[in-house]
Amino acid sequence: MTQRRFRVLLLAGYLGLFLATAVAMTQFVAAINQHIGSDYTAAASNIVRGQHEAAKLRHATERYLANPGPALRDRILRTFNTIESREGTTRNSFDLLGLDTGTRETVVAEFERVIALLPRARELSRQALDDPAAREEFREVAMEVENSLAFVYSSLHRQTHAASAAQQRLTTWLAWAVIALGGLLLVIIAALLWAVDAVFGKNKALKRLSLTDVLTDLPNRRGLLQRVEQTLAQHRRNGRPVSLALLDLDHFKIVNDHEGHPKGDAVLQHIAGEIAQSVRATDMLARLGGEEFGLLMPETGEEGAYHLCERIRQRIEEMELPMTSEVKNLTLSVGVTTVTVDAETSFEPLYVAADRALYEAKRQGRNHTVAQT
Repeated sequence: MTQRRFRVLLLAGYLGLFLATAVAMTQFVAAINQHIGSDYTAAASNIVRGQHEAAKLRHATERYLANPGPALRDRILRTFNTIESREGTTRNSFDLLGLDTGTRETVVAEFERVIALLPRARELSRQALDDPAAREEFREVAMEVENSLAFVYSSLHRQTHAASAAQQRLTTWLAWAVIALGGLLLVIIAALLWAVDAVFGKNKALKRLSLTDVLTDLPNRRGLLQRVEQTLAQHRRNGRPVSLALLDLDHFKIVNDHEGHPKGDAVLQHIAGEIAQSVRATDMLARLGGEEFGLLMPETGEEGAYHLCERIRQRIEEMELPMTSEVKNLTLSVGVTTVTVDAETSFEPLYVAADRALYEAKRQGRNHTVAQT
């Protein structure tokens, strides 16, 4: 996997995670606000209805005592039934609103008193229809029920507003905390992804350094060996020839002796650049060490490899060194070998054959190109 593709995948993964986190946090905040809002809306609705029943009880009682009749009596009884039917939801409101201990004890006691008075209030409402003596007691009991209900629901109403506001503040802080934690998580993940990418880049750089000659920026012996093995594997599949040349500068020691090692390094860099300009894009030029270079020529026969190396030799022979004062030019000895279409070989035999050809070029007086199979 290339570093570019790896970075694209990291970025895509991070953006996907960022979007998923943003959506999740948004839904969480919306859901919790909606949930809390619905809870307090339900509680407020119960309280409003309870207050309305207390007002209805007062109004119906006054009318009934002023003009007793079965219709008003039945209306009062229905009101009592409604109050009793809301006992469960009212008790739930005590828990939902989180009343403090003192308020809860007082409100619960008043509500228990209402529930306890309802049977007596029903009985007195029936007696008051025909018994004028029972009407005054009914008034007192009905007013006690109404006053206790009014107290209970007024207390719950105040607590609803206070608890709702406190819960909304808590929800806001919680939402910001979730957002902050989500943001922190994304920052940590981004840092980890950056670290992974940095490690990946450093590993790639280290691998490149392990395969590259520092002075000339050409592949080194290891890099050439790796490429030769790949090329020979391809050669075994397609049967096309492969050539390897060893190029060695003649009498290079005089450059270091007369010009100094820094100038010698500059000469090596310059000659490496000249040779690199002479080879083809499919070829691979490498520095094997000192003043020796290797040239791999895939899909190149003996004749083509020889002519290419001879052109390189002539170019170096005719080239003047611009960075030296005493040594004006250098020559090059080249040994070339070719793997034939029916041969099975590896790097070492190929290298040995090219080295023998280079030795022969040196033996012939240097500044020669010798080809051997």
